[in-house]
Amino acid sequence: MKLGIALGSGSARAWSHIGVIRALAEYDIRPHIVTGASAGALVGAAYASNQLDELEIWARELTKTDVWRLLDATFSGGGVMRGDRLMAAVATRLKDHDIESLARPFGAVAADISTGREVWLREGSMLDAVRASSGLPGLFTPMRNGGRWLIDGGVVNPVPVSLCRALGADYVIAVNLNQSTLQRNAVVRSSGGGDASAQKPERITASEPVNKWINVLDEFLNSRRPDPDDREPGLFEVMSATINIMQDHITRSRMGGDPADLVVTPRFDDYQMMDFHRAAEAIDLGYAAVQRLSADLAAFV
Repeated sequence: MKLGIALGSGSARAWSHIGVIRALAEYDIRPHIVTGASAGALVGAAYASNQLDELEIWARELTKTDVWRLLDATFSGGGVMRGDRLMAAVATRLKDHDIESLARPFGAVAADISTGREVWLREGSMLDAVRASSGLPGLFTPMRNGGRWLIDGGVVNPVPVSLCRALGADYVIAVNLNQSTLQRNAVVRSSGGGDASAQKPERITASEPVNKWINVLDEFLNSRRPDPDDREPGLFEVMSATINIMQDHITRSRMGGDPADLVVTPRFDDYQMMDFHRAAEAIDLGYAAVQRLSADLAAFV
């Protein structure tokens, strides 16, 4: 019997996948097949290529300033960032491999922006597949792959259980990072109090056009769920909430038709899309989510 794990989309929340995998290993549960969508594809690729340690070290080292410096603003294209600088940083920590040569079968999910079809990335560069799967609409520009423009896999299959089964998994553990976001995230932007300067990434001296984009990205980094009052939500509050709602509904639909054998759902409270500098917290949340299911894990041992 082959065990698969489907790692869901969720931007910075995807660091919790590391904690999930670590906790499963303590129960001597080591999936044979790995699939991922969006940032879940990054963690899945690291695990499938036996480089999870390297990814975790890097993730724990990231500061808010580091995250800021990895955001390469663009003045054209289908997103406000290209993602090249981020992927270059990932490549300094993870060696690229052909997907076909990985220690575990691996697949990433993306969406064809022209047809809306789900695309399974099962060949070629592992890191290219990760980048293609992580083109969050409006944030990162689409990636050209195999003659198609691909965007984030979370748009069509946020928790790719179906791909896991297609790769031969008899049992599938799914990690859903979207379900708890709408249910538990009741944090709103405060109108006062605290040191506002401490919440802002380090400023970089730049020309006026570049500063314009810095302000846009700064707004995104510090966006929160819209306030439940009469204030009109900002652009990135709307974008963040829309993505969360969309992925939650798609996940429910997809997993209703092709349910996993076990679903791990980390509980996130005040954790935002771009909080990549909070890896330690996310990893702990993933670890705790597995511990809550200890009674259910006996079936997989």
